[in-house]
Amino acid sequence: MTGLKNVRNRRDDALARVGWDQLETMLADYYRGQGWNVDHVGTGGSRTRFDGGIDLKLRKDNEYVLVQCKHWNAKQVTHNAVHELLGIKVNENATGAIVITSGEFTQAAREAATRQGHIQLVDGDSLRAMLGPQLDVLASTQPPPLPKATPYYRKRKEMFAGRRSLLLFGSLMFAALTLYGFFRLTYGFMSRPIDVTLPQRTVLRPQKTPAPYVTPQQPASETTAEAPARTEPAMTDAELEEWKRKNAESMRILEENEEQAAAEAEQ
Repeated sequence: MTGLKNVRNRRDDALARVGWDQLETMLADYYRGQGWNVDHVGTGGSRTRFDGGIDLKLRKDNEYVLVQCKHWNAKQVTHNAVHELLGIKVNENATGAIVITSGEFTQAAREAATRQGHIQLVDGDSLRAMLGPQLDVLASTQPPPLPKATPYYRKRKEMFAGRRSLLLFGSLMFAALTLYGFFRLTYGFMSRPIDVTLPQRTVLRPQKTPAPYVTPQQPASETTAEAPARTEPAMTDAELEEWKRKNAESMRILEENEEQAAAEAEQ
């Protein structure tokens, strides 16, 4: 009901405390008492989810009237309800239509009903006058209304509401700080490096046991023959003379080299 106007005079009586389905039943009983053949098609009587914009269908002789109930105590009924019921009236080929509220109508709703015609508006004052006897019986069975809150009670209620808000805020902050501390502690523990020394893996390889050396035994019948010693062949006389000549030539060259080196050193 956002955007609707508040009623100018909000009531807190027996009619204001009844449910919307009970109000439909009370109106159905009222019109039956007025000689109408009532078909209660609203959600309060048929127990359906949607009523199609009609709560009561009234028939008497050649008259066929549609009734829509608006149990609004806090907001005014707008002209939309009047136009909606007018469209349904045309589709149902009804002779009349009534919009009933336990509260008030807006000025635009009253002007629309007057301009269109064939639609009657019943506000809270007229409704209470219609259901007078039923309301007296209803008021005798209902418990008395609760006393209105005094200024002192309202002040204490606002004070306790403020304290509850502060307590809730403090609880949320404490929970947030606790979670933050737990996160930091867990993160620091998880991010710290852990030194783990693993034992060196020792690979055991099977060792082969060498087979004992067995000295082969020679047959007794065989004897070991010793290898003959290697001797150098003897030099012939010509080879000996040639060796001596070459040796003397080498000595002569060495002596000449020594004399030449000594002469160069003296110079």
